Amino acid sequence: MIDAGHGGHDTGTIGPTGLMEKDLCLDVALRLGKIIEQRLPGADVVFTRSDDTFVPLEERTNIANQAKADLFISIHANSSRDHAARGIETYYLNLKGSAEAMEVAARENATAQGGVHELQDLVMRIARTEKIDESKELAEDIQDSLARRIQKSSKPVKNRGVRKAPFVVLIGADMPSILTEISFLSNPADEQMLKKPEQRQKVAEGLYQGVASYLESMNSVTMNLPAKPGAGHPAPIAVEQSRNQN
Repeated sequence: MIDAGHGGHDTGTIGPTGLMEKDLCLDVALRLGKIIEQRLPGADVVFTRSDDTFVPLEERTNIANQAKADLFISIHANSSRDHAARGIETYYLNLKGSAEAMEVAARENATAQGGVHELQDLVMRIARTEKIDESKELAEDIQDSLARRIQKSSKPVKNRGVRKAPFVVLIGADMPSILTEISFLSNPADEQMLKKPEQRQKVAEGLYQGVASYLESMNSVTMNLPAKPGAGHPAPIAVEQSRNQN
């Protein structure tokens, strides 16, 4: 499941010369989906939105759960009052986070109905999920691959690492889920770079490589588990494709 952040009347952050987060995220999401379909023929790629439509935060993981998605990738662009701030970072769900991470979550949660203030309900819902560790691993793979891919740009982007924060869009997901901030739109140089199709393609490639690395590691774990009586080990490609049905 690929989730392009914001959409419709929710523009997200807007760069100094007018690039909207919602448009950037959608373009990168569609590019990522195309790459997955080309390189993982057995994959069924589903989007929370494929056009300029507003989808409430609370509905996005519901869409993923109903589709029985294997992974949930939410794509966003960052913003800061410090226009010199730049870099990429990837998040997984957790109530605890740094002050800076909580500020990012508050901005991305702005359109939520109730948001992160209903902490008791949040705690209960997070406690029910068994996917926090898997989400952290997915976040690490995506952050690493994305950073290495974008570092090849003419103007390398800072690797800000993996972080944790209470993003509403990740709450209730039945699958490993992450939110990635692919750069700072508030940074004039980054905004100009993200206007270029080739840079967006590099971002999509980095995201794909992260997903592929995660699937490969999960496939390795599966192959090393004891086989059930009378059952043989599935072929590696079959395992990867079956994990990537949605």
